[in-house]
Amino acid sequence: MNKHQKPVLTGQRFKTRKRDEKEKFEPTVFRDTLVQGLNEAGDDLEAVAKFLDSTGSRLDYRRYADTLFDILVAGSMLAPGGTRIDDGDKTKKTNHCVFSANEDHETIRNYAQVFNKLIRRYKYLEKAFEDEMKKALRPHSPSSFLKHGWQKKMPTLLPRL
Repeated sequence: MNKHQKPVLTGQRFKTRKRDEKEKFEPTVFRDTLVQGLNEAGDDLEAVAKFLDSTGSRLDYRRYADTLFDILVAGSMLAPGGTRIDDGDKTKKTNHCVFSANEDHETIRNYAQVFNKLIRRYKYLEKAFEDEMKKALRPHSPSSFLKHGWQKKMPTLLPRL
């Protein structure tokens, strides 16, 4: 028995649904964009806060929340062992981070205000921030946290949040 094929309209395109389209997960591109903007902001933490607030609509903070807080706390992305992933490249790390901040009370309070503004604006970052702080407070913290005087800065940073 011969089956006849049904006729097909020519020129018809297959439409993919939006839910089926997947965006690539590229934390290094996010890091490069964020670090470049933070370095261009200068030494003013108000400019840093404004930059973070304005780029939240363009960059996907929800998807890259871990990378965001790694950069704001350590200055670059962190490997699972707690070491920086910047390959010694100055363009891949920023000095606008808690690790490179002075250990005086006023400076750490200003960084806490930046975190507060960011979390108030993007409420979904609160859980990621808590996870980042838990990672830093573990008894066996990575060596990079210990090396940068994290224990002296943490009591000043956390009560402000």
